[in-house]
Amino acid sequence: MSPKKSRHDKVRVFVPPQPSRNGCLLPGPAGQVEAFASASVRARTGSNGRPAWWCKTDKLVVFDGINLRVDGQVTVHTRTSKGLSIARRRGDTETIIIPMDCAHCQEMLNRHEWKYDIQVCKRSVCWDCKERCKWEHEQTNKEHAASVTATTERNRDRADSVLQDNEVSEEDLMQKMGIEQGRPKSPIEAVGGIAERLENTNIWS
Repeated sequence: MSPKKSRHDKVRVFVPPQPSRNGCLLPGPAGQVEAFASASVRARTGSNGRPAWWCKTDKLVVFDGINLRVDGQVTVHTRTSKGLSIARRRGDTETIIIPMDCAHCQEMLNRHEWKYDIQVCKRSVCWDCKERCKWEHEQTNKEHAASVTATTERNRDRADSVLQDNEVSEEDLMQKMGIEQGRPKSPIEAVGGIAERLENTNIWS
């Protein structure tokens, strides 16, 4: 009898989507240095801006949200186009938008975004897509935090600018009215010179 082969757990490593060179989705004149996978394309739904991408196993995947349970387990909510017959019967039509920020893609396709409709329904996804959902969730939180920080900085700069404008306008108004602006007095002006102090002392003595 042949010895039983020991089972080894397969080590899985999630690889985040790699952006293409200069954001180009089409093979440009310079070409791609590295292989470009369709799963690296980050799309959004037209209805509520949910992350979407293409998977060779689950086809089109839409990430609807994530829940953290009390026991620490993570539950992801996804919709896919896998099994088009089921998706057509039970699914809803979703508009998928792929932004095109590359000048080469815009010139070749004569558009700034690629938009198409597809039917998706609630389904579970593969391990890679579950990890992709967690990654997309983290990226969304980072983008939201960066947006809040940028808005706060803009509001602070706007408030400082308004205060500076008010100070300048107040100074201009005082100058036009002929009012001399107060300036800090020197110690001699504030206390008085020696002769003045002696004179005041002689008067009251």
